[in-house]
Formats: sequence, C-alpha cells, structure tokens
Amino acid sequence: MKITVFCGARFGNQKNYGETARLIGNELAKRKIELVYGGSTSGTMGAISQAVLENGGKVTGIYPEGLFEDELPRKNTTSFIQTTTMAQRKELLISSGDAFLILPGGLGTLEELSQLLSNMALGIIPQRKIGILNINGFYDNLIQLLNNFIDAKFMDALRKDDLLISADYQVLLEELTASESKSTKQELSA
Repeated sequence: MKITVFCGARFGNQKNYGETARLIGNELAKRKIELVYGGSTSGTMGAISQAVLENGGKVTGIYPEGLFEDELPRKNTTSFIQTTTMAQRKELLISSGDAFLILPGGLGTLEELSQLLSNMALGIIPQRKIGILNINGFYDNLIQLLNNFIDAKFMDALRKDDLLISADYQVLLEELTASESKSTKQELSA
C-alpha cells in the first residue's frame, strides 16, 4: 500500500507537528506502507521521510526541479521523481496514493487537499480515503468551512468513510488501511 502525505516544508510553531511526523514515519515503515510525498528534506516533509528511511521503509519523493532555493530535495529515497512544474508534482502525488494523509501545513497543503476533494467530487479520480490529522485543532476552521459549503448546497455531503478526521494519527492509519469501505453518504463533522 502507498499513502500520499501532504504536509509542510516548515515545522510550524508547535513542537508536536515535527514529532508527530516522525512518529508517523516510524509507523509507516513498521506497517510496510510506502510513503509518497513532496520530496523535500525540509520541515515535516523531511521529518516523516527521514523516519521512514531510518526504519527501513520505502519512500517515493516527487520534487519540482529548480523551484525552491531554501529547501533541498531528498534524493536518497527508494524512488525519486523530478518534475518540471508544481502541477506535474501534484498530479503524480495524487495519482500515486492508495490513500491520503493530510498533516498541518500551509497554502500548498491546502491547495493539494482542495484539488484532491474537487477531483474526487468531479469523478476525475476514483474515491479514495483521506485522513486529516487535526492536531491541536489545526483544521477545525477548515472542517467548519467544508460544512458551510455542504449546508449552503455548494458541495455534496462528504462520506465519513472516505474523509476521516482525528487528532490521533494511529486511528487515522488504522482507518486508512482498513480494507472495508462503506458507501453510506453522511455529512462531515468535526
């Protein structure tokens, strides 16, 4: 199984963001789940990929050529794919994962999640499970915004089986890797 992780090229202002990324990396390696991620050595991206590699796991890094001066690509991955644009990178990140895990991040992480949800809603890509790690209530406002979209009828209700939200990464990993998927449509809730 491959899980694409969207997260920050920075550590953020909470110590547990980086610590949790490392713990997730350890767990992915232990469970023999391949990490697919944005290919950087920086921030939580660097922390999760380093932890997977240190524990003998597989990592696919997908990195845009020459776009960043302040972050370096991690080329010592199991598989390293270099793209020429951010759009190519995002397309490969989305197409490569069997499931997705969203950690705290910035605008890039928000854009990736938004495109993922849009592409699934439009049927451009098949429905796959998405786990949002809501550490310290980081995504509370986003969850409320998605509920507002649903309430205002600008968006269909999301299936709780496919969009999973928890502050506990172990719960999310269990649910993301569970083989059964129910098809009941229910509204999103925090």
